Amino acid sequence: MDMDKDAGHVICSDRIRPIAEALVRKYPELGHVEVDKILFVLNRKSRGSKKRVVLARTTRMPAKWREILYQLGAVEYQYVMEFFEKTTSVLDENQMIALVYRELRRIGKNGDVAPPDVHEWYNVLMGLGRRWFYPDATCPNLLSDDVDWKKLMGSAYEPPLPPE
Repeated sequence: MDMDKDAGHVICSDRIRPIAEALVRKYPELGHVEVDKILFVLNRKSRGSKKRVVLARTTRMPAKWREILYQLGAVEYQYVMEFFEKTTSVLDENQMIALVYRELRRIGKNGDVAPPDVHEWYNVLMGLGRRWFYPDATCPNLLSDDVDWKKLMGSAYEPPLPPE
């Protein structure tokens, strides 16, 4: 895929979609997620927030954009999963897999997207470690046959939170 360095947003489905599909196949709690309904985007300009580190954001696709993309011959996307290059460019493959897993968990069975939640973030930190997304950290490969989120979490495991 040709990516213009000056572009503010770039579709990054070629890189992220296979990860998302593999996670949905492996983890039953993600079985309701239709990966082909997610537009994966790399934001090259913004950090997402000036007050805190934002790695990614998942939102429902606005209806007008859903219709425009559909008319242009694209799939009818329901969600946008946006990754912020300024904060994710230092992530290794395992950290990126963990980030995609965390974002997929936010898509509820009813189609809503749960807002970022301190409790959910705490659960991620319990399973992956407080510094899981730092450049010098090691993160387990959630797609490895010997790694399972429930086992990683132990007694702290909770299913994904339903959207409010």
